[in-house]
Amino acid sequence: MKLSPALESGFRAATPLVLIGVLAAIVFEPWVPGGAWMKAQFGELVIVRGAIVLLVFYVLLLWGEAIRLHSILMGVLSAFRQYDRGAGGKGEAAKNPKTRLEAARLLVAAMASGDESIRTTCRHNLAKLAGEDHGEEPAAWQAWLRAQETKLDDAAR
Repeated sequence: MKLSPALESGFRAATPLVLIGVLAAIVFEPWVPGGAWMKAQFGELVIVRGAIVLLVFYVLLLWGEAIRLHSILMGVLSAFRQYDRGAGGKGEAAKNPKTRLEAARLLVAAMASGDESIRTTCRHNLAKLAGEDHGEEPAAWQAWLRAQETKLDDAAR
């Protein structure tokens, strides 16, 4: 499942807040507003159990995100290995435009990183894949990627 960048960013920003909320619910459990009513209705440990359920659910979400990111990273590495085996455009793997575009998609997404070294490495590898350098701005690389995807779609028809 692909999440929008805004949703992914919100998920990352919410992680510490969720964890702090769980911690606060457990530590301040005796003083939670409405706690007495909840304990009377659902049992003495309702707040602690709720916090544990929320924590387990969130850990499972984070685990799923870690698996997704791992598969993306493995896909990038695989695409680069195939491309390198093709000697930068001379071999069979390099002739596969889907492999090349998959690696380029991931690199273009990584161009939005706040880390200068990641952006520099992505730009270098994108220039290697594209055979031309479109600069430091991700928008230029996204336009190049859209053009390449359009060419691939047109060729498939």
